[in-house]
Amino acid sequence: MRRIAILLLILGLALPAQAAKIGLLFSEGNPRVQEALALAWELASSFRLKGLPVWLALYDPGPRGERAFFAVRKARAEGVNLLLGPLAPSANEAALTAARAYGLPIILLTGELDPLKVSGEPFRGVFRTGLSPRMAAKGILRCLSAKGYRRIGLLLSLNREGRTGLKWLKVYAWEYRLKLVKIVWFGPGDTYLYPKFEELLSAEAVITWSDRESALKVARALSDYGLRIPVVFGPDLADETFLARHSELFGSPFPATALYLPERHRTFGTPLSPEMAALVDALYLVKTLLAQGQPLTEKALEGLKRVTLPGGTYYLSSDDHYGLLPTSVGLFTYGPEGFRAYCPPKLP
Repeated sequence: MRRIAILLLILGLALPAQAAKIGLLFSEGNPRVQEALALAWELASSFRLKGLPVWLALYDPGPRGERAFFAVRKARAEGVNLLLGPLAPSANEAALTAARAYGLPIILLTGELDPLKVSGEPFRGVFRTGLSPRMAAKGILRCLSAKGYRRIGLLLSLNREGRTGLKWLKVYAWEYRLKLVKIVWFGPGDTYLYPKFEELLSAEAVITWSDRESALKVARALSDYGLRIPVVFGPDLADETFLARHSELFGSPFPATALYLPERHRTFGTPLSPEMAALVDALYLVKTLLAQGQPLTEKALEGLKRVTLPGGTYYLSSDDHYGLLPTSVGLFTYGPEGFRAYCPPKLP
């Protein structure tokens, strides 16, 4: 990781003053940081070959954003135009507050861009790429509805992931004419899940929204008990490295952006995860602005309007700084052959 950070610094010194200056708000303690830095470096290098100079620098906001103000202040002093990150939603609030305080636009890569939780002007200076929990919920529900299911059960982990899933699934179930017939919770320490499954037998299909380790526990229990309940998992499961290590999860559907389509995935050398997919789209937003001769500003990002990125189609505007079209979300499975579409995205 230190070697990559030094390379980013060398890149910054070597580029001309008019280069786009990107600050990566990645905590050095995050398990994804080395992978994210390598991906950012690779994409920036490919952009330079096209005559689009990009300067990258790493700024550590801390695991929960405890150093966000120091990191953003330093980025501002070094001439950064745009911030990307963090890699964990626990640091989002502090990073967003610091970015606004220093007048730098930021593209979030994880968590939810929920205007109801942002004081003042809810979208000022903040954008989001990749798959948000809200859009993941819509993707799951749309797929189940299209497959003819109507009575849906929820199996949720007793943590942040489970509570987030419940919030958005309840909001949008009516939109797809689905009835949530049963909501069942399970804890991290639960080792016997058969009674939980019994409570869900009245459902035609089940949505399990949880962290990755809990999803693995559910998949193993389903296999051990020989149950054949159709189960769809939440967005945290879209982690290629984790899936490749656990064959119990092969064939289990989960939501992700169009970047997971095999023909798109093959163009990137890094294993996909929700964070990496969001980073790809964020850097391609930068590329789109530079190719048009635009500055890296909030107004310029809004002015892109409809833009096609590897993860799908976005429509950015002054009142929607997320803009990912719901049709760009699909459900996928993973197996020895890689990713396959279960409910493919509908792209123009």
